[in-house]
Amino acid sequence: MLKNNNFVKLLKPFNKKWVALLSDGKRVVGSGKTPQIALRQSIKNGVEKPLLTLAANNYAYIVS
Repeated sequence: MLKNNNFVKLLKPFNKKWVALLSDGKRVVGSGKTPQIALRQSIKNGVEKPLLTLAANNYAYIVS
């Protein structure tokens, strides 16, 4: 289970891009316009099974 992380701060530079995160959610290991691009970057960085998410500019309506 992920601990409370400040995803808004972490993902802000990647607005409207797909982002690959370490499984603990603490570091971005890839990003791109599609999830495939973010995954490819992640694999190049040595992370084969990242968490993939779309970075949004507003997380006000996301339910956790």
